[in-house]
Amino acid sequence: MKILVVNLGSTSTKAGIFEDLVPLATETFQHQKEDLACFDSIFGQRDFRKAVIEDWLEKQGFGLHDFMVYALRGGLIRPIPGGIYRINAQVAQDAESGRYGEHACNAGLLLGYAWSRTSGIPAVFVDAPCTDELIDAARISGFAGVERTSIFHALNAKRVIRHYCRSKGLDPYRHSFIVAHMGGGISVSAVQGLKAIDVSNGVDGEGPFSPERVGSLSHKNIFSLLNEFGGDTAALNRALYYRGGLMSYFGTNDVPALIHRGESEPEVARVLAAMVYNIAKQIAALSIPLMGKVEQILLTGGLACNPRITTPITEQVSWIAGCAVYPGEDELAALAEGAWRFMTGQEEVHTIE
Repeated sequence: MKILVVNLGSTSTKAGIFEDLVPLATETFQHQKEDLACFDSIFGQRDFRKAVIEDWLEKQGFGLHDFMVYALRGGLIRPIPGGIYRINAQVAQDAESGRYGEHACNAGLLLGYAWSRTSGIPAVFVDAPCTDELIDAARISGFAGVERTSIFHALNAKRVIRHYCRSKGLDPYRHSFIVAHMGGGISVSAVQGLKAIDVSNGVDGEGPFSPERVGSLSHKNIFSLLNEFGGDTAALNRALYYRGGLMSYFGTNDVPALIHRGESEPEVARVLAAMVYNIAKQIAALSIPLMGKVEQILLTGGLACNPRITTPITEQVSWIAGCAVYPGEDELAALAEGAWRFMTGQEEVHTIE
């Protein structure tokens, strides 16, 4: 069974051809910002991205009709429980509306919908970042009329839980985990029976600061920064999201380079230690919804490649549970695995009406 997997990032297009769970070919196309500057929105990039993928497929000796299923990374659509979903007209409408936010993955959903309509081959997404399984207490924000939103690295978080359980002979639906996905952005999730009952939403500014994002700030500090930005909320949001965290201190998000600098620069070492401390603190906070009954803490994402990050986190949270490290993230494989579960009848596919 051949599976086409596609993951659109802000400046990259990733594609993979899988035979069941075995990758036959994968490719990452990096796009220069000037190449994308001519498009007025992420949706304007659809034909450009489509051509990149289809040209690559042709060079690999494949066409769109050679696949049993297309799997694309989920985007920012309406809040939904985790799982596998068909990309239908309603999903495409949500993605294109921008009502729930804009991300390159939204354009990917539109590509999947178009391919599926043309070929008759099903297109699906798996564990979208908008996965919402919060318990009621986690949803209440403390300000009437405003609810907390669940956005996190659901695809990778649930994948590493499945992999851990497979390695230990455990049923993921009967155990609880805390997953810290640590990359340019950081999200931590409390997962009970494969449902993320509480999360730190790094997109909205919750949780620890990261290489690029600010994390939680008091409203007093936000108002002060807004004054510094002349009331320009869009500019402030970009600064907090793209130039916060380590970027704001050192002008770089290159953690390995900063770790090396930290060996001789005390201030760099101090800020890195604070980032690690805040990750550990968020992990501890998310042991509360699980009543402290945590099977394992799973550390994943790009930062998990470096033991100078994972070792001190492990030491600080060892009183909760042990830590298992899953370096990096393989979202193409995660999508292929979800599509394979769907096509082999191991997991139900959902439809948004």
